[in-house]
Amino acid sequence: MKTLTLLPACFFSSCLLFLLVSSLCSFCFCNQNSDPALCIPTERSALIDLRNNLTDHANRLSSWVGKDCCSWSGVVCDNITGHVHEIHLRGPDFDGPYDTFDELMKHMIGGSISPSVINLLQLRYLDLSCNDFGLSSIPAFIGSFQNLIYLNLSYSSFSGEIPHQLGNLSTLHVLDLHGIDAKSKSLAWLKNLKGLQYLYMGGTNLTKASDWFLSVSNLTSLQELHFRDCGLNQLPSNPTTGSFMSLNALDLSYNFFENALPGWIFSLSNLTLLDLSGCSISGVLSGTHGGFHSMPSLRTLRLSGNTFVNSSSLLNGLSSLSNLRFLVLSDCDISSPILGNLQNLSFIEYVDLSYNRIVEEIPKSLSSLCNITTLHLGTNNFFGNVSELLEGFCECESPKLEVLDFSDNHLIGQLPERLGNLKNLSLIDLSYNQLTGTIPDSIGSLSLLQALWLSNNQFSSSIPNTIGGLSSLKLLDLSYNKFNGSLPESIGRLSNLQELSLDHNSLTCILVENHFVNLTSLRSLLVGDNKLVFKLNVNNWIPPFKLQTLSARSCSLGPQFPSWIQLLTCLTYLDVSNANISDTIPSWFWTTFPSVGYLNISHNNIQGKLGDVNSFTPDATDATVDLSNNRLHGRLTGNYSTTQFLDLSNNRISGSLEQFLCSGIQIPQVLGFLNLANNSMSGVISDCWKNFGRLVILNLEKNRFSGIIPSSLGNISSLRSLEMDENRLYGNLPPWLLNSTGLVVIKLAENELVGKIPSSIGRNNTSLRVLSLRSNKLEGKIPDEICHLSSLQILDLAHNDLSGNLPTCFTNFSVMSGRETSGPIDLYRATIITASLVTKGNTYTYGTILYQVTSLDLSDNKFSGPIPDELVRLSGLRYLNLSHNDLTGTIPNSFSQDETLESLDLSMNHLEGNFPLSMSQLTSLNCLNVSCNNLVGGIPTGPQFQTFSELSFIGNALCGGPLPACLQNNGSTEGITDGHGEADGVDWILVIVTLAGLVVGFWIILAPLFISRRWRITYYCFLEEIWFKLQNFIFLLFLRRY
Repeated sequence: MKTLTLLPACFFSSCLLFLLVSSLCSFCFCNQNSDPALCIPTERSALIDLRNNLTDHANRLSSWVGKDCCSWSGVVCDNITGHVHEIHLRGPDFDGPYDTFDELMKHMIGGSISPSVINLLQLRYLDLSCNDFGLSSIPAFIGSFQNLIYLNLSYSSFSGEIPHQLGNLSTLHVLDLHGIDAKSKSLAWLKNLKGLQYLYMGGTNLTKASDWFLSVSNLTSLQELHFRDCGLNQLPSNPTTGSFMSLNALDLSYNFFENALPGWIFSLSNLTLLDLSGCSISGVLSGTHGGFHSMPSLRTLRLSGNTFVNSSSLLNGLSSLSNLRFLVLSDCDISSPILGNLQNLSFIEYVDLSYNRIVEEIPKSLSSLCNITTLHLGTNNFFGNVSELLEGFCECESPKLEVLDFSDNHLIGQLPERLGNLKNLSLIDLSYNQLTGTIPDSIGSLSLLQALWLSNNQFSSSIPNTIGGLSSLKLLDLSYNKFNGSLPESIGRLSNLQELSLDHNSLTCILVENHFVNLTSLRSLLVGDNKLVFKLNVNNWIPPFKLQTLSARSCSLGPQFPSWIQLLTCLTYLDVSNANISDTIPSWFWTTFPSVGYLNISHNNIQGKLGDVNSFTPDATDATVDLSNNRLHGRLTGNYSTTQFLDLSNNRISGSLEQFLCSGIQIPQVLGFLNLANNSMSGVISDCWKNFGRLVILNLEKNRFSGIIPSSLGNISSLRSLEMDENRLYGNLPPWLLNSTGLVVIKLAENELVGKIPSSIGRNNTSLRVLSLRSNKLEGKIPDEICHLSSLQILDLAHNDLSGNLPTCFTNFSVMSGRETSGPIDLYRATIITASLVTKGNTYTYGTILYQVTSLDLSDNKFSGPIPDELVRLSGLRYLNLSHNDLTGTIPNSFSQDETLESLDLSMNHLEGNFPLSMSQLTSLNCLNVSCNNLVGGIPTGPQFQTFSELSFIGNALCGGPLPACLQNNGSTEGITDGHGEADGVDWILVIVTLAGLVVGFWIILAPLFISRRWRITYYCFLEEIWFKLQNFIFLLFLRRY
């Protein structure tokens, strides 16, 4: 939940307590005494000893000099006897007028409490709260003040065991020990405090005080009990000793109670405050009678973080709480409608129902609650038109609404034109809904508005010029909408604005100095993914703000590198990617941002030498650096010990990895993502990965690296993706590679790897989903153990020298077989893993939908034998390529209509027999190639087959569409001849005419191609195979050269 203010902890001990104590005293106290002799010498001496033992850096005790101690600051004496009755040494509140924490601490009193204070025999009031006593123990001698009525040690940095001597303070009415690091093994010492009315022990460790309930229940005068966050774990179900019937306030919040809520809680009919927030109570004790309707005096009810509230009978009881002012039921897993129970609570001021599952239409009658100041309904499933509700609030005679939070629901409608009538609004959060329309001009009347969140809606049109009238505005978020047009220059008048988010809209305008002229408080500027053009005085403009966050992604800041960014030395987040910058990177760029934790200048046309990236992230521990898709050159040097994400892909970086990996500083690296793809790096990949124990994604593809795959990579247990394709790596596949339990993606295509695929595959429980070994020099059989990689959904072994029969165990692949569905491959910070696959005769690169792809490519090898039936029964397989092998036998007739097969390539084999009729059931099939085999007979007449061209079937003895029709007297197993084929013999007339016209014997070779259709097809297949092998030869020659 977004908040603007934080209630100071010290404010818990309020002036109300002081007024209470004052009313209990029958004497008249004053801070000064007209008779100097009234100060009792022994008590003055005790106060001086107290002062001397205290540390007072702010000179708060500077008045403690002279003989008249009754005139000293913080000292109150009896006007008749001169005895010291009160000591007021409360420290500063945490929300006081202090710029720094050190300044706040300076105004706190510290040191120790002198035992001499026990000579203040008539002391009735002692307040040492909100100071710093250095975690010292609470002095036991405080229990000697026999007349003490009020004791407040809250937030004073005491610690240790609470002295049982406090039980001697038999006249005590108020005891406040909350907010200190104290503990107590037993609260039996409370039994003597018969007159205690207010007990505050929040934050005290009472995990071992099993007698807490028994001890407290004997305090028959107790009116308020505050045991917030005390480590309690049990609420007695049937208390037998004493009662809490006198209680007005019960605060047991943030204790983790293991049992159900006992029914006696609902019998506390005098309660005005009940706070069980964060207690994780999941139910109500069975047999419990009563509910909230039994507590008519309640004014404050806080039950957030408890699922027992999700009960219709309990929620219905809310309607009877006519005195209720504050209702907090957030994060209670409520699903039942509730708003109808609130419409009669005319005094209600504060409602928080956020973070539930409430499915309910927001009633317009809710706007009749004109006394409400805060309405938090965010993160639910509320629906309906918000326009009527807001119109209703505007009709209140004196609307008091200050906070309106309907975020993350399913609301529709528009903002009313009269929204400016809600003059007291300080926060509006309507983000993550489906609101439409425009921002009304009256928005400028909300002079007290500090936060306006309208992101992730469908607002359109332009931003009104009146938005410049929001003089108190600190936070403005209009991102992810459809705002268009110009950004009004009036926005530059918002001198209190700290965060401005306009990203992901359709704003189109030129930004000039006036847009920023008075934004002196601005710390975050997010304007990315618009069509904004920065036309600032590049050389002379001095930004009025000190930004910490700047995102101008996909805006236009170029073509020159904006020099005004150099003045933003406090940046921790900088994104100017795709910003139309075509310039040389300035030298100051590498040393200007010592605190930046996120840096992205990718997808520009920036040139120049790569600097020391680690120089501008020395203070970060999880820095992100993205310099990809530019024209940076140089070598990768230095130690990136503070960088977690480093992307230098698609540049012109050269050199080796030697210095980067094997530098003399051998310290553990935090690098989790390293992408150096598509550069000009070369040399052996050094075996120095032992310090990269957090690496998750490593991408070195499309470089000129050589050598073997480093063995130390196998020791990185966190590694999930290894991409080294299109290099010059050689050697055998290391056994650890296909036995890794963590690797999800392995891409080693287009290298020079040799040897056999290890048979020791999948011995461990692997998670491998993508394996690409395409275009290497692997040989031998595919071991059956490859099927142990059950999670595999993309297997590419094409263009190798593999041989033998195809395995029959591919049904063990759970996703390919259709037994399981795959989810997104989310390996690191939502990084998109890509893979290039040859499907449908073309190369496609898959990214965001890669997890939906299932592919098996074994083409261009030397596999022989039949196609296993199991292979065509993979109902989850989308792409299958077995072309350019030596497969024999028939095509299995085992295809099923449940299969998702889209592409099937069986061309350039020795398959024979009839075309399988079951293939006509493949309704998803949109690419088929069975050319250049020995198939005979008719082609199935399924609807998909009518879309394929004859090139899919040539080189066989097939007939039927799209080939010429089968002869009616031919059996299904016989082929057909064309109209001028061999059945008619040679056309001698054509031969004689041709021979007579030829002068070169070259035409003798071509003549049969004109005559015989079968010869033409055979010659076509021969040329296709020669061309295919020539392409491979040229490609390998190119790799060896570069």
